[in-house]
Amino acid sequence: MTKFEANLNIQGSGAIVAAPDHDTPGGNYYYHWMRDGALSSMVYMQINDGEYDTIQEVMNGYQGWVKNVQGKTEPHDIDVRVEPKFEIPSGEPFAGAWCRPQNDGPGLRANTLAKWGTILLNSDKQDQAKNDVWPLMKNDLDWVMENWESNGCDLWEEIQSDDFFWNKMSQVYSLRGAADFADLIGESGDTYRSKADDIEATIGGHWNGNYLWESTNREKDGAVIHAITTFGGKYGPTSAEAAATI
Repeated sequence: MTKFEANLNIQGSGAIVAAPDHDTPGGNYYYHWMRDGALSSMVYMQINDGEYDTIQEVMNGYQGWVKNVQGKTEPHDIDVRVEPKFEIPSGEPFAGAWCRPQNDGPGLRANTLAKWGTILLNSDKQDQAKNDVWPLMKNDLDWVMENWESNGCDLWEEIQSDDFFWNKMSQVYSLRGAADFADLIGESGDTYRSKADDIEATIGGHWNGNYLWESTNREKDGAVIHAITTFGGKYGPTSAEAAATI
């Protein structure tokens, strides 16, 4: 737990570092990855049972980090919302070559903010939830709503496809979580739920009768197991398809 927490809110910037050692074998990983930051922040809230007083410093920092990076200029001719990798502590997009775009990031980030926003509501922080968190969420969700079928890189940053099991599972999970939060603050979550249903309807094509596959160019992939355990839903850990796949 101590080492995990040491990777959060680096230099007070709100960033979550992949590896604090600048000389990690294989290269320097002193960067914030959008996907990893969202998932790590989610886990941080979960293991602390959503206790506001315990998590508020880290999560307020993360909220500020998201606002910072959403406003950056993207140098790679892609939308900054699907930039995977950022400098710490500035939040500038990584300038070097990388596998871009990574299309799971906006949904995962919005979902984490939805959970944080719900904790704020339960802690009498309605103004922050509605006026600060919601606009950041909506910005990311707008990308998902319009671009979920677009081509991008997988979570291992090795191959490209417009039909990743991991991406679709994460987007369904994120849109439904965002819809629940929208309802809590008086916004309609119906459009998010409808889009989640549309995406989920396409996931059935990833079942070939024997196992769930990640993409046509890499069918058998640990990302499938990761998606099953992290997002559940139609193909959760107790499903027959999950058992067959494992």
